[in-house]
Amino acid sequence: MTGGRSLGFSRDLDGGLLAAVVLLSAAGVLSVYSATQVDQPALAGLWQRQLLWVALGLLAMALGAALPFRYWEAFAWPLYLAALGLLVLVLFLPAHQRTHRWIDLGFFQAQPSELAKLATIFLLASVSDKWRKARSFVLRYGLPIVLTAAPMALVLIEPDLGTSLSFPVILLAVLFWRGTPLRDIFFLLSPLLSMVAVFSMPSFLVFVAVLFGAFLLFRVRFAAALPLFLLNIAIGSLSPWLWHGLKEYQQKRILIFLNPGIDPRGSGWHVLQSKIAIGSGGLAGKGFLQGTQKKLSFLPAQHTDFIFSTIGEELGLWGVLLLLLLYGWLLYRGIQIARQTRNRFASLAATGIVTVIGFNVVLNIGMTLGVMPVTGIPLPFVSYGGSAVITMLAMAGIVLGIGLRRYEY
Repeated sequence: MTGGRSLGFSRDLDGGLLAAVVLLSAAGVLSVYSATQVDQPALAGLWQRQLLWVALGLLAMALGAALPFRYWEAFAWPLYLAALGLLVLVLFLPAHQRTHRWIDLGFFQAQPSELAKLATIFLLASVSDKWRKARSFVLRYGLPIVLTAAPMALVLIEPDLGTSLSFPVILLAVLFWRGTPLRDIFFLLSPLLSMVAVFSMPSFLVFVAVLFGAFLLFRVRFAAALPLFLLNIAIGSLSPWLWHGLKEYQQKRILIFLNPGIDPRGSGWHVLQSKIAIGSGGLAGKGFLQGTQKKLSFLPAQHTDFIFSTIGEELGLWGVLLLLLLYGWLLYRGIQIARQTRNRFASLAATGIVTVIGFNVVLNIGMTLGVMPVTGIPLPFVSYGGSAVITMLAMAGIVLGIGLRRYEY
């Protein structure tokens, strides 16, 4: 009996996903070690702490894999409410670097938004599975939107624009995976598109034309099309107010994303130095520990948000491609687990987790290449940071646990 259970465990454990996670975590420790070998006393020994975070994260991954996914479904509401409570609590704690994101536990700084993402995934998976065929628009779409908007708004208040963007992405992924027609997803997404398009009159006119085209293509009745059109106009008109509601540094990040050259020695420094570091790596890189942008401290946040730039400078294109291959394999194996899982809640939860990991990878790397705004999102499994590393490894463990039980209903 014991041998049979062991055989089943080894057969159902996704070795490809596990290998990718372990290799990325190991690459993270080595990258943090290299990034902190500079003449800055504050960075000394951080790689040892990263090693500790990875060790704790691997324990969290083992626990996540061991717990049946039914536990996560049963405790989805309590976890979600607890996460909201922590997000409210952190707003009343002392600010750290002008933000309210962290709860200082002495030896460790916890970031409630990381728990909120996971709790939101579980609750959306549960609610979306139960009400996917409901005739009521409120139950089918309204409830998931409200459940997503609550933590997103609290994270945005901290303020943490980058992390807040994860929540609507999670919602769209879960809705898509549960079988929501692309037509409905487009119309649900249209108010956000109108907020972006309204900053330029030509782009807004194009958006309105596309919206009318979608009404005709999908044969939307006038009674439904008119309220949706008015909603898009109303939400789009809020964009200037929302823009002025952003912090000055957040506005700068968006403007610098559009044109880093407008402030090359100020807010644009991060992106410009990152692109210089990556470009100087060439095909083979300058060699491990040999990055000059890093050594001379030209590259900011080289062990956290911009660690990809350090990797690109020292390992070159080949090293970057290997890193991307590991991420691609991890995401592919995660999607395969979600596709093969028979339980709908577990499949949706796996989809949400894989989406968060993939979104963070795209946002972080895009930020270092200057094709996305600087948002402070760490590179999963690689960037220095206890809260992010432990949470990501725990998420990977949950996906592994879902894979172990993929044939359960």
